[in-house]
Amino acid sequence: MASHGLFLSKDQFQCCICQDVFSEPVSIPCGHSFCFTCITAHWEGRLSINCPKCHTEYKVCPELCENSFAKEIGQVFSALIRSIERSRAELVEVIQKKQAAAEMRARRLIAGLETEISELQRRKRELEQLFHHEDHLHVLQSFPAVSSLPSTEDSSNVLVHSETCLGTIRRAVADIRERLQLQLEKLSSRGLKVNIPLTANPWLVLSEDGRQVQDGDVMRNVADLPERFDKAPCVLALMGFTTGRRYWEVHVGGKTAWDLGVARASVRRKGAVTLSPDEGFWTVCLRKGAELWACAGEAELLCVSKRPKVIGVFLDYEDGVVSFYNAETGSHIYSFTGFHFTEAIFPFFNPDTNENGTNKLPLTIQPVKKHIFGTDLEDITI
Repeated sequence: MASHGLFLSKDQFQCCICQDVFSEPVSIPCGHSFCFTCITAHWEGRLSINCPKCHTEYKVCPELCENSFAKEIGQVFSALIRSIERSRAELVEVIQKKQAAAEMRARRLIAGLETEISELQRRKRELEQLFHHEDHLHVLQSFPAVSSLPSTEDSSNVLVHSETCLGTIRRAVADIRERLQLQLEKLSSRGLKVNIPLTANPWLVLSEDGRQVQDGDVMRNVADLPERFDKAPCVLALMGFTTGRRYWEVHVGGKTAWDLGVARASVRRKGAVTLSPDEGFWTVCLRKGAELWACAGEAELLCVSKRPKVIGVFLDYEDGVVSFYNAETGSHIYSFTGFHFTEAIFPFFNPDTNENGTNKLPLTIQPVKKHIFGTDLEDITI
C-alpha cells in the first residue's frame, strides 16, 4: 500500500475480473486477489490454470485463501460510497432549498420592479398629455405633482450571489473530502493486518502487524503447503508487484546474518535455496556480522565503509533494476541491472537462524519518511 502518507491502489479493493469491489475476496499463491465466484468461474472447465492478473501457471487448482484485508477494504470502500451518496443527497437538498429561496426572492423583486415600471410609464403618459394641454397655467400648477419620481425600492444592493451557492457546494465537497481522507488515513494507519502467509518457513515467527520476522527457535505445526519454504528460513511479502517503481526500508540493526531483496513468484520453495538471479532471487546478504555480499550468481563481497543498520530496497519493474542502499546515509550499496521481469516480484526476507542467541533480533519493515527516485513508497507486510 502506497503512502503520502500511503496510497491505496484500486487493485487492493477491486477485482480485475468483474471490475467491481471485492465480494468474498480470496487470494491465490502469487499474491493476487479476486472474488471467489469470479476466480472459480474463470477457472471452470479450463485445462490450463493460471492467474488472470500475472499469468502465473499452476499444475493443479491452487488453494483459495480468504483475504480478510481485501474484504475489510471493500467494506470500508462501500461504506465510504454510501456516506458520499448520503452527503450528495444532503447537498442536493441544500442546493434545492437555496434555489427555491432565491427564486422566491427573485419573483418578489421582479414583481416590485414591474410595479415600478408601470408607475413610471403612467407618469410618462401624464406628462405627455400635460405638455399638450393648451392651458399653460394648468401646466404650471400640475407639473410639480407629475414630475416628481415615485418612491421606488432601492435595488442597488441586489446582486446575483453566484458565490453563495458555489460556496455552499465547496464547503460540502470539502466536508466530504475531509471525511473520506480521515477514513483512508484511519485505514492506512492500521496497515495490512494479515495472518502468517503461506510462504513462511515453519521456524519463523511473524509479528501480528506483519512488519517483523525472526527465528522462533521452535518449529510451528503448520501445513506443508507447496508455497511454503520448508528448509530455508525465508518468507515473501504478502503482496507482489508487476509494474512501477517501488521502494521500502528494512531495519536490520545489529543482526549478524540476514538476506534481503526480491524474488519472483515461481521461485523454488522446497529443499536448499540458491540465492541468485538465475534462480529468481535478487538479494544481498550479511554474514559473520561484518561481511556484506551481493548474491549475483558468484557471490561478490561488497566494500562498505560502515555496516548499514537500515537497508533501502529499490525495484524498477519495467527497467529490470533492483538496487540496495544504506537508508541512513543514502549511500549506494549494490545494483542488479539489465533484467527482464515477466511475473510478479515479491519482497524477500531471511532473518537467518538465531546462532545461539547472537542473531535473535528481527528484521523490521519500517515506514519510509521521504520519496526516493520518484517511487511509490510501499507499506510492505510479510
